[in-house]
Formats: sequence, structure tokens, C-alpha cells
Amino acid sequence: MIFPRRLVVVGTIALLLVGAVGPAVAHETQAVDGNEITFGGADEPLVTGERMWLEFSVVDAESGEPVENHAANLTVSVQTGDHEKRALEVGEKHGEPGVYEAPVVFTDPGDYVVHLEGSLDGTDVHTHFETTVHDHTDLEYPGGAAGDEASDADTDENRTQAAGVGSGPTVAVVVGAIGLLATGVAVLLRRQ
Repeated sequence: MIFPRRLVVVGTIALLLVGAVGPAVAHETQAVDGNEITFGGADEPLVTGERMWLEFSVVDAESGEPVENHAANLTVSVQTGDHEKRALEVGEKHGEPGVYEAPVVFTDPGDYVVHLEGSLDGTDVHTHFETTVHDHTDLEYPGGAAGDEASDADTDENRTQAAGVGSGPTVAVVVGAIGLLATGVAVLLRRQ
């Protein structure tokens, strides 16, 4: 019965390693006057030309409970470059207490600042998060027009990174973790 126990241990370690180096979710958390506010896109990466949902999860830092029923008190706006802030419609996400969402269709790729302002339980909130929006064509396959194939290797690498699949070092670590798992299983099988 030692074999199954060791296999479970090796498998668990491998899963933890792969999970630790997998694609990073671009969510950021900030402490704001007794609350923890986590920002990110419902679908990531954020891309142009599609309806995206900006999400804010608000949790009471002390109790860990979601902070609900404040959509009417909050304003979400986006801003890029030298453009003015543009307010978005804010609502509570159905079935997810303490999660507020704002729909947006980005027309240009680039770096954006997302502002959250208003009040939570009588406390003023003025915070912002930075995010990057990718051109939706970076994720299309097969890509663009025939003239766009000038540098296929560079384009493929950029598409892979924009899709969050990982960079060369990340892929190497994942392959190494899988190799360790395979070695561990082989050693355990030989001991039987």
C-alpha cells in the first residue's frame, strides 16, 4: 500500500508545480479603508472589439465577507492616454455576492487606467487599477491577411504570450515539472 500513497504525493507535488507556473490571471487586489478590492476582467486577456466585463470583488478585510448592494453607490470609468475618463454602467454580478461588473468594448489596444469611485458603507472610495488591452487579432487563428505573414515566428510568439499561454521559461518549467512527475512514477513502478 506504500505505492499508491507515494504516487499520490508525487502527483500532488506535480500538480502544485504546474499550477504555480501556469498562466497568470491578471487580477490585482488593493486594500481600501477596511475592504479588499480585487480587479480583473471576467475573461482575460482583455481584447478590442468584443464586449468585455470589468469586475471588482469587494470583501470586508476583517470578516472576509462580501460587501454587497453598493452598485448604485459606485462609479467605474476607464481612461487611456490623454483621453477623458468615461463612466461605465455598474451592476452586481448575478450569483456572486460582492462582485460588481461593468461592460465595455475597447476600440484601441494599449494601457488603460480603470477607476473605481463612490462609497462603501459610508466610506469614500477613490482607487484605480492599470490594465492592458490587446488587439483581438493577436488571438485570431489563422491570422490576418496574406501580407501579414512577414514574420511568422515573431507573430506566433506574440500571440502565444497575449493569449496567456506562457513564455519560453514558463513552458520550460512546466515541461520540467511533468518530467519530474514521470521520473517519480517510473521510480515508484520499479520498486514494486
